[in-house]
Amino acid sequence: MRRSPLAIGIAEPAGISLLALLVGIWILGSMAASHAAPGDAEQPTDNEPIQLELTPAADGVPPAPALPLAPLAETLPAPEASPAPLLDPLDFEALVQAEVRRQLAATRRAAYTPATDTAPPKGLKLYDAKQTGGFPFSANIDGFMQVRWFEFARGATGYQNAAGQFEPISNINSFNINRFMITPYGYVVDERIIWSLTLFGTTDNGKNDAIVPLGVVGWKFNDNLSITGGTTFVASTREWIISNRWMQGVDRSMANTFFRPSYSPGVEANGTLSDGRLIYRAGIWNSIQGATSGVLRKGTSMAWAGNVWWEPNGPFGLGYSDMEYHDDPVWRIGTSGLTARTEAIDSAGENPEDTIVRLSDGTPIALPNVLGAGSTVNEFDLSLATIDAGWKYRGIALNFEYYFRLIDNLTGVGTFDRSSLYDQGGQAYVAWCVVPRTYEWYGRSSAVTGPFGTGQEYGGGFNWYWFGSRQSRFTFEALHILRSPADNILYPYRAGYTGTAIQTQLCLIF
Repeated sequence: MRRSPLAIGIAEPAGISLLALLVGIWILGSMAASHAAPGDAEQPTDNEPIQLELTPAADGVPPAPALPLAPLAETLPAPEASPAPLLDPLDFEALVQAEVRRQLAATRRAAYTPATDTAPPKGLKLYDAKQTGGFPFSANIDGFMQVRWFEFARGATGYQNAAGQFEPISNINSFNINRFMITPYGYVVDERIIWSLTLFGTTDNGKNDAIVPLGVVGWKFNDNLSITGGTTFVASTREWIISNRWMQGVDRSMANTFFRPSYSPGVEANGTLSDGRLIYRAGIWNSIQGATSGVLRKGTSMAWAGNVWWEPNGPFGLGYSDMEYHDDPVWRIGTSGLTARTEAIDSAGENPEDTIVRLSDGTPIALPNVLGAGSTVNEFDLSLATIDAGWKYRGIALNFEYYFRLIDNLTGVGTFDRSSLYDQGGQAYVAWCVVPRTYEWYGRSSAVTGPFGTGQEYGGGFNWYWFGSRQSRFTFEALHILRSPADNILYPYRAGYTGTAIQTQLCLIF
């Protein structure tokens, strides 16, 4: 069957055929209006009647009297305008399609921006007033999810902590949604007034209501400086401020989990300098521990922290992996610092990422008798400094970070057997992406040492980046842990534990 010209070459979404028909009717109506008969013709200026005299008839009948005739302009019909040529069917079709596309372009449609080799995904754009006009406002959404199988085979039945208590060690075997985050973000009133709100949760603690709100509002002056206020991670240590989405392995290292701070409300400045090669984050937060960061916390002291790093050869990329396969070597060199007057507590807050300050054997510093019989620490000063470096080239990646922590100015009950505590430790990763953007092998190790002992981990694993994208990663990892000083429910670390952890994880980022 021969198709109508209107049906040729129009490849638009469902419902456009009706729109095209309506547009066609409108165009035909406009043409008809332009060809309609004109109104009364303009009258001549000379309106004198024309006299017509008749000659006598041949039969002698007298002629009729002379009658005045109307002006010729009133009796002769106005000449018809010559009709305009009809549109060619193909030209008509082109007009219809142009109008359809114009209306589609004016219609707001969602768009997704994926991650690049050097930047995280911008997510799904839900609305932006720059496209449609109206009140200045935008909303995007992104997020990620980790589904993990975690098995721990104990290497001992228990351990004795610094307070003299015997603690059992258990085997673990569990499937969980280890983390999920949903983050809408955008601007409001002005493009410089930015906002974000994250819903963060896990099923690791066995509760269905373990969802924590995070987020900021702020002013973005330019790429060199943004100032934000809200609840974020306290910006100290390299591995801590790298999003968990871009980890080399299943999760962060034991040493980092021991030394790092937690989330807290605060105010932060961040940006880039030197053509984007020098990046910084620094600010003031309520506390280094989430459980003591609210309005009911003791005292008025704050936590001060900052993190700065240099990428002299250009963008280092996301995380520790060189799955992007840099053709030229790239470096990252950084340092961070933190200082805070801190309340001693023996349990973490509601945020699953919260940690507490522990001794090098994993014992919470707040437990009675850990620094002497009859003593209990209530407050102390904590200072933390780190240095780090990373290198990537042709799928090979090397990264390390070293930590120095000093605890002093102890106050509390009883007499302490020492006036200060000094702990140190480090973590290192080595990886090779054997098939660029697809298969990667890695090894890693970390250790913590201090007055109450030394803990260590070592192991490695395998990353499979589905479809060549960081946004879908399958990871298998095995770690051997000796006397863990770290403890957090999201990680394979339990204070004092010795044994082997096997983890399998699928991480999807959107």
